[in-house]
Amino acid sequence: MDAEWVLATLNDVMDALEDAVGELERSPQAVDLLLPEVMPAIYAKLNYAWNSRELGAAALEQLDHDELIAFPKDLPR
Repeated sequence: MDAEWVLATLNDVMDALEDAVGELERSPQAVDLLLPEVMPAIYAKLNYAWNSRELGAAALEQLDHDELIAFPKDLPR
């Protein structure tokens, strides 16, 4: 597992989450509109971080997009 890759993907998640929190703090009255807009991207980035953790950048060539962003098969639901 490439720690640098994992950190890079998790930092991408953190940036997306910080952006979402900022948007919601600026417009709390719009939470019903904003949350469905921002949450799917955050989940996709989290799933991407997990699903690519073993292969690193090679995951982009070895897995299709849907596999990369899907809920991890090896985590309990």
